[in-house]
Amino acid sequence: MSKPSRIVVIHDSIEVRGGATALARLSAQLYKQLGFDVTYIAGGEDTGDLRKEGVDVVGIGADKLSTGSRAKGMLDGLYNDKTVSVISDWIAKNDTPETAYHLHNWAQTLSPSVFKALRPVEHRTVMSCHDLFNVCPNGGLIHFGRGTPCQLKPMSAACWASQCDRRSSVHKYWRMLRQVRLNTLAKFDTNEMTFVCLHKGMEKLMVRAGFSSPNVTSITNPATAYVETRVSAETNKKFLFVGRLNKEKGADLAVEAAIAAGVELVLIGEGELAASFADAPDNIKLAGFCSKAEISEYARQARALVVPGRWPEPYGLVIAEAALSGIPVLISEPTLLSEQVQEVGIGEVFKMSGDNDLEAALKTWAHDDDLIARLSHTAFERAHEICSTPEGWAQQFIDIMSTKIARTARS
Repeated sequence: MSKPSRIVVIHDSIEVRGGATALARLSAQLYKQLGFDVTYIAGGEDTGDLRKEGVDVVGIGADKLSTGSRAKGMLDGLYNDKTVSVISDWIAKNDTPETAYHLHNWAQTLSPSVFKALRPVEHRTVMSCHDLFNVCPNGGLIHFGRGTPCQLKPMSAACWASQCDRRSSVHKYWRMLRQVRLNTLAKFDTNEMTFVCLHKGMEKLMVRAGFSSPNVTSITNPATAYVETRVSAETNKKFLFVGRLNKEKGADLAVEAAIAAGVELVLIGEGELAASFADAPDNIKLAGFCSKAEISEYARQARALVVPGRWPEPYGLVIAEAALSGIPVLISEPTLLSEQVQEVGIGEVFKMSGDNDLEAALKTWAHDDDLIARLSHTAFERAHEICSTPEGWAQQFIDIMSTKIARTARS
């Protein structure tokens, strides 16, 4: 099987402030460690640190949609000329029949125009679907106003009429226009890219929602434990929330339930709800953004991880990282990993029924040491079933790229 001579990783940004960027960077680092020449094309400017690891970095110099003027952001979000210019120029100067491409996220900087730029090499491209923007205009199959999963078919008449956006109706219609542009440029039904979902549940959800690509598969995300030895969760008191502090992640639900249940909760992350937690009681600690090392310290003191998402989150890397450390997971029903969490026995699922289910679960988990001990031991022993090792994850992408290159050589 032909292996790539070079792998080009393409992503919105290079600065790590979220899971998708961390995985995009990790893919570049692992490909380099496995002996491949690697180029990382980022929507923003190069910060220089990946170069120290031998990765060639190309910064497009495009602004994130959240920076600069609103009008410019909306125009660039529909079609970013810089994305097309820089990527097309790189391909014209450097592409070979053995060059493979790994596209990650596009919605914050690159825009749908990235699919136009990659059209000449889409037969050698794989895309990691970290979110649902390829199928849903707001990226989450969620009605943000109601805080409930959306059951409408994306881009249907009912979808156009639904005021599901987190900001305004104007922004909703802009997102719809962007989706029209995306579908026109990407041509998913005939696109030769391989679209990689984060697990089978996400794959089924995207296909059910109308994603029409002929090449869809799944590779579970890579994860490593916060700590190497099992956390003695049954002796700890603090519950942990790790993620963006917003409503779709359910940060407010975690705080409300913890206050009502009288348990300690540590919130790790940033987001628009952070300010509203500043006056919370003493049993709520706002830790803010933390490094992996800092999270590890909180993990050693954790009794359980609380995942109260209101939306069908595709994966949730923190779920695997906590479980691998022996930290049980208390997870909401809409989160796509909830079924696996319960099947493997590394946690329990609570319903988003509005009947204080999370509060009741926290009260039970706070006092049942035997339950926590059992879940902790199972999580430490079996959490690998819901994730990949970093090296195994990278190798699965390399195998797909190699197959695509070999197929191209035969045609």
